[in-house]
Amino acid sequence: MSKKIATLITDLFEDVEFTEPAEAFKDAGHQVITIDIQAGKDITGKKGETVKIDKGIGEVNPQDFDALLIPGGFSPDLLREDDRFGEFAKTFIQEGKPVFAICHGPQVLIDTTY
Repeated sequence: MSKKIATLITDLFEDVEFTEPAEAFKDAGHQVITIDIQAGKDITGKKGETVKIDKGIGEVNPQDFDALLIPGGFSPDLLREDDRFGEFAKTFIQEGKPVFAICHGPQVLIDTTY
């Protein structure tokens, strides 16, 4: 059964911490949806990988997803500047949905209360 995996990501993500899990999820038949401030823009990882953003944080609902991926790098620190990312992630934890926060990814969770 295909699952929808939300990915909170922005510039300066650690390339392999997105590309490897995203590829594995897609190979397993799941959808990986990238989420940043604004849909349609291209972001760039620390080592030059580019990723197209599928959805803006203002147009997504955590209930529409089965799991959450937060790659590391400097991206999580940048995402923390907007409380909506932490609130989005908090819902996954409260609902017991899987959260894959790699390396610095848990920084998005720092300001959330469970």
